[in-house]
Order: sequence, then structure tokens, then C-alpha cells
Amino acid sequence: MPTQKTASRADILIVDDHPIVRFGFIALLRQIDEKWRFEEANGAADAIEAVKRGAPRIAIIDLSLAGVLSLELIKRMKALSPTTAILVVSMQDEKLYAARALRAGARGYVMKQIAAAVISQAVQRVLEGKIWLSEDARADLIDRIAGDLDNAPGFHALSDRELAVFRLIGMGLRKGDIARELKISPNTVETYRTNIKLKMGVASGAELSRIAFLHVQEETTPRSSAASDNT
Repeated sequence: MPTQKTASRADILIVDDHPIVRFGFIALLRQIDEKWRFEEANGAADAIEAVKRGAPRIAIIDLSLAGVLSLELIKRMKALSPTTAILVVSMQDEKLYAARALRAGARGYVMKQIAAAVISQAVQRVLEGKIWLSEDARADLIDRIAGDLDNAPGFHALSDRELAVFRLIGMGLRKGDIARELKISPNTVETYRTNIKLKMGVASGAELSRIAFLHVQEETTPRSSAASDNT
């Protein structure tokens, strides 16, 4: 459960399933403004309840909560509170997920490996109504727009829900486990598996599992990148 709750509207909601990370963000951001009020959530359900109690000015969200992508959480939060700015701070490689986070409704994407000062800058820029991306992520996004890569076969052609299923396959979950994790039926999981194989040009379930496993391994060891912002 969250370690802090307030009856009034918080300035910043921090959504992360690691208490020490939430503590670190609060300590860091209090250096910007010690009057900011914080609320914490350790998962999607807590985050939604926090937003219902009072929409925060900004929500800082880990992209992977308990191993599940938070793209659906971002969409739900924006639907509940369109005025809340969302900044994703994640271990996951921005070149794989920044564009998806922005499409879901986030205003910025920062990797956790980035210096604390950069995270502070990202928070301030997002609060100003601007979009924050690193130079690498921004260049990759421009390349995708120019080359229309999202319509090409492969990883970037997967829908957000297909991507969630793909990652859970890579984490070793079976069909029934994936169904329970995503709260969908096993038949729906099988439909997603079929679509994923078609989009990625994969012939067998074994090959899909291998590719998904390699993807999950790769995304947990992202390369570092310098950060910048879009205005």
C-alpha cells in the first residue's frame, strides 16, 4: 500500500512498486520546491484511487509495475484527469517505449539511469506543458514518422495489448497465467498470440517464445543516452 495518503490534491503523484525509489524521487524533487505535496502509489489500482481523490498536477510513473506495462494505466489516468501531466521514468529502453508512452498520453519519458538533475529538469518542463525526450529518443521518433515505421512488420507494428502479451510470453508465462495477469480470457490471449506471430513473421509458438525472451532480456539492459527536451 502507499506509504503516504492525503485528503487534499497532491502536486505530485509517484507511482512505483519500489518504496526506496518513491522515497528517492520525493527527496530529489523537494530540492526544487519544498512546498510540493506528494502522494505515493505502489501500483495501478492505488494510482487510480489517488487520481479519483484529487487530480495531481503531475504523475511520475514507472513503465513496468510488477512486470506489467503501464500503458493502460496512463490511458486511464488521462481519461480520469486530462489536466494531469504524466512523466514516465523507467528502466526500459526509451527507443522501444517512448513513442508508445506519448501515444498513451504521457508528456515525457526519462530513463532511470539518467542523472538526477536531468530528471528534475524533465519534471519542470512537463509541468510547463512541454514534452521531454532525450536527443536519441527524439531522433528515433522523427525517423519513425519520416519512414512510417509503425506500419512496418515487426515489433513496432504490435498494438499496446499485443506488446503486453509479447512481453509476458518472454517472461515465461503460459497462456492461462497471461490471461489472469491481463484479466482477459485464454481464447483472447491465443488470438493475440496469432496476431503477434503474423505481424512479426514468426511461424511457430516456440520461435515466438524465443524471440520474446530475447526481447525481454534486451530491454532490461538499455544503453545510456544523453537527455534533452522538446518545446
